Amino acid sequence: MKAKIGDVYTIYNNRLRLYTACQITNVIEDKGDAICLYLDWTGESPLHLVQMENLQPLYMDFMYLERQLCITNVDIDVTAYFIFVGNIPPLTNEENSYFGTGNYGYDVYRQIKWQQIPEERRKAFKIAMKSEETVWLNGTEYKISSHYVDDAHCPFSKADELKVFPCLSTLVLKEYHQGLIEYLDNTPFITELTYKGKGQRSLDFRGTSLRKLLIDLTEIDELWLNDEMEQLYLLNDKISPCVIHARDNGANLLLQYRKIFHPYPELSNLNSLHGIEINEVDMNDIFSVYPNLKELWLWGKPGYIRNFSVLESFRNIEVFATRNLFGFSSEDIPVPERMEHLNWLWMTSLPEDAAKCRKKLDKKRKNEGMNLSVTQARKPEWIKENMDNPFRDWDDSDYISPSSAKKAIIQYRKTRNELLALNVQNDPEAQTKAIAAVEEYTKTFNRMRCIETDERDLVYEVLCSIIDYMNNPIIDKARLLDRFEELRDF
Repeated sequence: MKAKIGDVYTIYNNRLRLYTACQITNVIEDKGDAICLYLDWTGESPLHLVQMENLQPLYMDFMYLERQLCITNVDIDVTAYFIFVGNIPPLTNEENSYFGTGNYGYDVYRQIKWQQIPEERRKAFKIAMKSEETVWLNGTEYKISSHYVDDAHCPFSKADELKVFPCLSTLVLKEYHQGLIEYLDNTPFITELTYKGKGQRSLDFRGTSLRKLLIDLTEIDELWLNDEMEQLYLLNDKISPCVIHARDNGANLLLQYRKIFHPYPELSNLNSLHGIEINEVDMNDIFSVYPNLKELWLWGKPGYIRNFSVLESFRNIEVFATRNLFGFSSEDIPVPERMEHLNWLWMTSLPEDAAKCRKKLDKKRKNEGMNLSVTQARKPEWIKENMDNPFRDWDDSDYISPSSAKKAIIQYRKTRNELLALNVQNDPEAQTKAIAAVEEYTKTFNRMRCIETDERDLVYEVLCSIIDYMNNPIIDKARLLDRFEELRDF
């Protein structure tokens, strides 16, 4: 069914567990788009025709947004999420207001949750957000409009000291602070927390308003997430036996892990799984725990995927993406017809024969609207040469010349070989020679004119990764990094 101007639809919002409503206010035939206006209505059952008389637009002003209508683009071919109710004259002709996420109700959910916060606290948030005033915390002056606090740069002891910041929304903590859970329970604006603290065997965030949690689970035995939690990023790169409790067994949750896949069987309905810095992962391991995944992203360091063909067993997969992962061939590529819900497929830096097969199989699906991108097909020779090359992505960069990319890997291997050789030698000149190796490394990158923020960070991190392996007492590792900082001009 195609959308028509004035059409009103009702939609079930999984996060609110209520029905919501929207109206098509305009149709752009040549682009195949429709303009969708969300309405200020919720109900435990679908909207009925007799309820349309007093419908009003929904205005959005949650968190840092200014008050405005929520309008978004949708496909002119109405999705199955929309249930037709009736047709009335458009409630607005505005088209240049806030364009929402387009995911059928997330902004409505955010606004409804915002309106549940006491009005006086919402007003205080908005006033602080625009204020030029300052406040004092432990002898240091800060802006009252601060959105972000990191205890490494803004030290405090008790969590309730942060009440001086009325519009704070993000916390980064390297340690547990007295009263933290109570503070979060009573501060509905804190939606993002990074927690690297130790000493707490159990953490319970069920009374908080967190939507994103980045956490090191080392030493934590049990973790309770609140119903609003959307994203859980695990900072630890070693397996943790922690038990994670989430609403509907993770049905609305994105879980991201680093390096080593570890199953959390209690999250049996997990919606999205992201893996980063992967050396190796087995599709069987993932499927055995999370068969209901709708989204799967796997990022190699680079690394290998084992049993890739198991992908077609994920019957609900809508989004699949890989980067810098190998170990599979064209024979492992699943037939698209067996993955009828797959509508978004991005594979970057993959075996050449698999890339060709994937493009061929999905050509028809792309014509039907699949978001398909298969890039950086790698020959076997490239894979062999670059599995240990931290600068491998530079050879496909639009900003880095091929010569600079080649010089980077040559210098990396030379520096690594020299330093690791010195590490195992009982050479009284080891410190001097190590300094010289670092100087040459630094000067090589100083001569390049392509070093921006991302490249600068990588050059530093690569050197750190080499030095971290060294344990020769003759060599002062801190002095090596100091010399790098003294010399670099990027």
